[in-house]
Amino acid sequence: MHSQHDMPYGILSRVAVAVALAVSSSAHAAPNYEDHVFPIFEKSCTNCHNPDKQKGDLDLTNYSAMMRGGSGGKIAEPGEGADSKLYGVITHTLKPKMPPKGEKLDKKDADVIRAWIDGGLLENKSGKPKKKRKPAFSITAAPTAGKPDGPPPMPSHLLLEPVVQTDRASAVSDMAVSPWAPLLAVTGQRQVLLYNTESLQLVGILPFDQGQPSSLAFHSSGKYLLAGGGIGGKSGTTVTWEIESGKPILTAGKDFDSVLAASLRGDLGGVALGGPGKRVKLWDTGNDQQLVSIKKHTDWVTQLAYSPDGVLLASGGRGGGIYVWEAQTGNEFYELRGHKASITGVAWRSDSNLLATASEDGSVLVWSMKNGKQVKKITAHKGGVLALDWNLNGGGFLVTSGRDKKVKIWKPSFALAKELPAFKSLPTEVAISQDGKRVFVATLTGAITVWDPVTAKQIGSIAANPPSIAQRIKGIQGQLVSLPIQVKEQADAFQQSESTWKSAKEQLAKTEQGHRDAVAKSKQLQAQRSQLDGQLKKIYAQAKEMGKVRDQRHKNVQQARSELSQHSAAITAMQREKQQADQQLKKLIGEEKRLIDQQQKVQKLAEAKPDDSAAQQAAAVAKTKLEQHRQKLASQKKASDEKSTALAKLVDQKKGPGNRLAEADKQWQQVSKQWNDLHAKRKALQEQRTALNAPITETQKNLKSFEQGIKPAKEKLAKAEATMKQRKAAYELAKKQLSRQQQQLHHWQAAAINTEAIVLKQEAEALRNKQHASMDDFTALAKEVASMQDTANLDKVRHRLQQLRSQIDQTAPQALAKQQQAAAKRQQYQQAVEAKMPPNAGKK
Repeated sequence: MHSQHDMPYGILSRVAVAVALAVSSSAHAAPNYEDHVFPIFEKSCTNCHNPDKQKGDLDLTNYSAMMRGGSGGKIAEPGEGADSKLYGVITHTLKPKMPPKGEKLDKKDADVIRAWIDGGLLENKSGKPKKKRKPAFSITAAPTAGKPDGPPPMPSHLLLEPVVQTDRASAVSDMAVSPWAPLLAVTGQRQVLLYNTESLQLVGILPFDQGQPSSLAFHSSGKYLLAGGGIGGKSGTTVTWEIESGKPILTAGKDFDSVLAASLRGDLGGVALGGPGKRVKLWDTGNDQQLVSIKKHTDWVTQLAYSPDGVLLASGGRGGGIYVWEAQTGNEFYELRGHKASITGVAWRSDSNLLATASEDGSVLVWSMKNGKQVKKITAHKGGVLALDWNLNGGGFLVTSGRDKKVKIWKPSFALAKELPAFKSLPTEVAISQDGKRVFVATLTGAITVWDPVTAKQIGSIAANPPSIAQRIKGIQGQLVSLPIQVKEQADAFQQSESTWKSAKEQLAKTEQGHRDAVAKSKQLQAQRSQLDGQLKKIYAQAKEMGKVRDQRHKNVQQARSELSQHSAAITAMQREKQQADQQLKKLIGEEKRLIDQQQKVQKLAEAKPDDSAAQQAAAVAKTKLEQHRQKLASQKKASDEKSTALAKLVDQKKGPGNRLAEADKQWQQVSKQWNDLHAKRKALQEQRTALNAPITETQKNLKSFEQGIKPAKEKLAKAEATMKQRKAAYELAKKQLSRQQQQLHHWQAAAINTEAIVLKQEAEALRNKQHASMDDFTALAKEVASMQDTANLDKVRHRLQQLRSQIDQTAPQALAKQQQAAAKRQQYQQAVEAKMPPNAGKK
């Protein structure tokens, strides 16, 4: 491995080999430095631009020094005669004018210098023309109409330090959205700003050293961004950057006024630009030459856009004209007549079949590329349309802004979808994100707001004039002083509200539990009462049935008692009859005894007086009476016996009614006992049911109390919960803000390191370029030494060679040191990014 001091000699040895192998070229008729240009420089320029003075670090006394340029960079590029810095300053079309005092160079001399530059900056008559610059990317890439493979390109570790910062933002000239990535490009002061459309974070700053950027256009792949601009009335060009690295890979197009409109062809082989010159210029990026200059517009060219498929180019002008050109040749394809005022926007549909154009006449016209006919006219804004954007891949929505200070969103069918609230300042530029979910509006004041196209509500804003990294860090650090206090306050408030919520929750739970207990108790008591009611109902049913039985049995007793009473009455009657019969019989028996005594007395008398007829008749009469009486007695005895028999029979029959009465009475007693038992049971159940009334009433009272308490308890809990959620949200927001600010601090501190790394890398590249220029000078002088005849001049050249060698020796270690510093700073940046902790931005 070579040391720092060995490196230039290794390089010089290779240079020496190159010199030894060099072969002189044939004579060339074109102007060269030695024979034609140096005499002009010597006459008009070398008094100030020589090795001793080197005004502006520019030495024109030798070819190598001249080619190296000065502090303002190279003075000319091969093939750029009329557009070169050298030609501009000597013809006084660019500043600083040269010579600074006096008249500009003669036209004859200026024409020689222009021809020399166009011819390739020949060093001498035997020299070879310098090659023109080549683009840093393939010009054979196919246009990308569909989504490219892989993730969409996004900026990675780009510069975030503003190139220019002003007190107030100026109006945004243009905005453009990547067709595939969440990326928005915004024109700024000598810079282009890149914002993530989802996070709204600044993700890159692209310096535009050529002046002010006026026009932006993404390549259809999303990999490249083109900006057109310049210095009004002086110069204009376009710069194309690679999105991921932020490297400028192409500077194409030359104009003598600022470029107002520009577009990058789909195959990367061409750039279209236009402006106040009224011409549409097609620039070939392959040979860095103007392909064609189209003079068709009657006023400034304000709009240019290649179709997504790269086949066509649309242009619009301040005169109201719209043209469509063949992208490759610049041949006219269509002239679209319809607008009556300046064209303020052109946009293609994703399939390249429809073109939308906006104008100060207030309309948006939609054209078919199949026949060049107008297919739709939208009366968009009174007073004029100021801007137009057509979303390519997020639903096909259009967005327009106008002098009526309104922004409108249009459906793919061109019907109005949504209108944003009116703006206080003119909305001069609009853009819609690649997914169609966000609309960006820039006003005349330089403010850029972000909107939801569905709800028409503002969701954020971005800066067209972002602060410096140091200002950001200072502002964040200031917030980080108060934010922890706010987080603590919000945490305390949240904890207090959480405690209140828990208390309210416990109170509600207690009330609800009491209510549940009361409901359960009420159900239990109601169940008990229902059970008792069921039992009572059953008893009532039993009592009803038993009552029927009881009544029947009572009737049976009554009937049996009645039968017994009737039978007893019959016995009594029979006893009475028998007694009467017995009394009659007894009376007859007594009468019989009297009659017997009487008959015996008469008979005795008759016997005593057989002849006494009266005695005999008296005896016969007495006998007859006795016989008759005995017949009557026998009859009475028979009747008495019959009465006795009847009485005995009745007495004997009395057992049946008695038994029936006893049985009926027994059954009556049984049913009466059952009835009494049932009544006692009913009474006991009724008493139990009555005893439930008091606790049921009390439970119902408690239940009502709990029910009345639940609603306010719920309201109290809801209020406490809402307060808690609100304070939790405030706490989370405060934490989020603190975390975000800490992350932002880390992000911007890392960005500060990255800025240092980028600056160191640029300084290292500048030193390497200086080293390479010295090596080129050394090689050229070495060639001169080989063929030089003039001894006096040879010593001078050898001295210059020694100076160059010394300069190379000095530059090489400086470049290496810068490179190492840049690498170290880059490593520090990577560590800061990976650590996700606030890095030490001041670490060297």
